[in-house]
Amino acid sequence: MADLYEVLLVDGETRWHAGWLVDDETETDVLLRSGSSVPVFSSRAGLEHHAQERRLALQDDLPDEIDLDLGGWLTNGTPQPDLAEVSELWHVLIDDPDAGRPLAGEAIGEAYDDLVEEVPDWFAEHGPAARKALADAVRRLRSVLRPG
Repeated sequence: MADLYEVLLVDGETRWHAGWLVDDETETDVLLRSGSSVPVFSSRAGLEHHAQERRLALQDDLPDEIDLDLGGWLTNGTPQPDLAEVSELWHVLIDDPDAGRPLAGEAIGEAYDDLVEEVPDWFAEHGPAARKALADAVRRLRSVLRPG
């Protein structure tokens, strides 16, 4: 049985609770999918009901809050977010079968490695390419979000 951890997706003023499968058979972390859609819920109760119906263990940990625009950095280039915020969003997207595609290139992979290793001047070296790839990944994710 996979453990379901709660993720809170933030898009401007809108917040959704979404499920995140962790340590399943494929050893990847992906947002829970129902067919080709990512089910998202307007409340924790909706997520709990969904988990209960599918016999998934919902952990009681506080949700990870993921800003889909990184405070406007993806759309406007400013303000510059913390490396940790970029890493959290990247981590949610990278293993997703559709949204992760823009993040699969070798150069982008090197950017992610440098991000994880907290290489100085990461934004100067990788910022433009990373913003483009992450913005494309978020666009793909938004196309399959299904608010509940």
